[in-house]
Amino acid sequence: MDKILAAIYSCFLFIGCMDVTKVAPKVDTLGLQQNIELLEHGRDIYINQCTKCHNAVRITRYPMKEWEDKILPEMILESGLAPAESQAVTAYVRAVLENSLIEN
Repeated sequence: MDKILAAIYSCFLFIGCMDVTKVAPKVDTLGLQQNIELLEHGRDIYINQCTKCHNAVRITRYPMKEWEDKILPEMILESGLAPAESQAVTAYVRAVLENSLIEN
């Protein structure tokens, strides 16, 4: 029983130490000068609302086509995001992916 509790504790410790900026980078690290408020709102939605039902995945894990064609439409519908929220989170995901293409 002690080994099970130790394993569970270790998992929570590891999860607690994960850096959210690797999953959802801060807007100011993207090097953008426009739509900063919209993108920050989108990041906030991604971090706080998308994680109500599941863990947030690293945005760069999937290509933009998969985000636009499958992931975002399904999650926006399921979560009941308002149109402005949908626009913000989509803009944020797009900005992260576009920035990652520039870096690579």
